[in-house]
Amino acid sequence: MKKYGRVKQAIKRKFPVIDIDDSLGKAIETMATNNVSVLAVKVGEELVGIVTISDVMHGLANDDNLETTKISTFMTQCEFNTEQSTKNSCLQLDEEEDIISAIKVMHEAGLNHLLVTGVENEPLGIVSSLELVKLVAAGEK
Repeated sequence: MKKYGRVKQAIKRKFPVIDIDDSLGKAIETMATNNVSVLAVKVGEELVGIVTISDVMHGLANDDNLETTKISTFMTQCEFNTEQSTKNSCLQLDEEEDIISAIKVMHEAGLNHLLVTGVENEPLGIVSSLELVKLVAAGEK
């Protein structure tokens, strides 16, 4: 099988952040302003989950109130896979994972964005399926 590189080549290390208490409207505004389809959700400085464009679309389709619907009600919550915390984990990839394996994980889970973790499971960033496919395309040239 041809090698296309590692997930770390596709990580978006700087990504827009939203607070867990912010509203659906704030998520929409932040996505539009930053031209992105995923936001990291934090409580203080701690990364606790992600909100995707699909989450936002679901809220809009359900007529959720833009000002009163909180991020916490529709985000994907993450508890990183460490010795202390293993329940309720959202899917995540190690930065050293190969591209094709990462694509398979995302496809099987039906996801377009995953958190990427480093050596000690600390969150490093977010990777999108589009960025992974771009690396495959670059490897084909």
